[in-house]
Amino acid sequence: MTTNLQLLSSSTRGTETQFQPLPTELFDAVEAALDESFEKSYSPDELLGDALTQLRGPLDSLSKRHGLLIEDGVAHAFAVQGERFDVATQVSVIVSKEALSLVEANQPEKLDQLNLPAADVRGKRVIIDVLAFDFETGDLHVVSVKRGGGAQGGQAARDARKDLCAAGLMLKNLMLSRGFPVGEVKKVLIDWYGRSGIIARRTVTRETVDAYFGIPVAATVEAMSRHMSRGIAERITPRLMNAIGVVAGNPTPGTKKVSANDTLSAHPNDQSISSHALPGAKEKPKLVECLSVLPPRRQGRQMRQVR
Repeated sequence: MTTNLQLLSSSTRGTETQFQPLPTELFDAVEAALDESFEKSYSPDELLGDALTQLRGPLDSLSKRHGLLIEDGVAHAFAVQGERFDVATQVSVIVSKEALSLVEANQPEKLDQLNLPAADVRGKRVIIDVLAFDFETGDLHVVSVKRGGGAQGGQAARDARKDLCAAGLMLKNLMLSRGFPVGEVKKVLIDWYGRSGIIARRTVTRETVDAYFGIPVAATVEAMSRHMSRGIAERITPRLMNAIGVVAGNPTPGTKKVSANDTLSAHPNDQSISSHALPGAKEKPKLVECLSVLPPRRQGRQMRQVR
């Protein structure tokens, strides 16, 4: 595994600062994500205007891309252990209807030691984020990776939990049929920032991921995140200065100052804007003035006096 960048990173467990090498593959992946997000032109939001849209667009895009890069960082942590692990990402597994039914009908702890036969099945296609087989222990790690920067609730969260469990039921015998001496299947959700809201049988965060797998994972992922953060800061600065200038009415050179006439032309059918923007325009009556002539009326259901 080659490296081409040394990043200054701080340990999350203390104040010690050290140089952490970033693998070349992760470095290139971060640079590609930054270039694609900032080179793209985003359609202006009518509320925000073009300057603020071009500021927010790449930030929204990169937050989503960061989740995939965390996944890549976790996979790299397994790969750099030499011949110990066989690791793959985005693995497609067909989960049978029987497996899904078992997950639906039982608590996760009751399914821990259950394995279903490997046979030609038709069912739901499930994508496993990271699949890593440990040749030393015989453990097959079935890993779902979530950035966990915000709550992911509803049906998406329930499906993520059930898909991970159902795939685990199929994988032991499936891998045995492929020649992998699997002893135990270990299903785990990596909720990196810990705020996904998904409740899984086993969940680890960036603070506990190293202890769970017994290998250094967090340092590589956080080195990637720091490089990405620095790249965002460098690229966003000119857009931020331009947006501040536009909002303050003093755009940077090469940008058009937004005027009242520009606002009107963007909203030709919005009479409420034109009546306030044009000098001398007839002022419309206010709603509160129209309602003030109506007699007062009690609102809602009223409780009768209890004698």
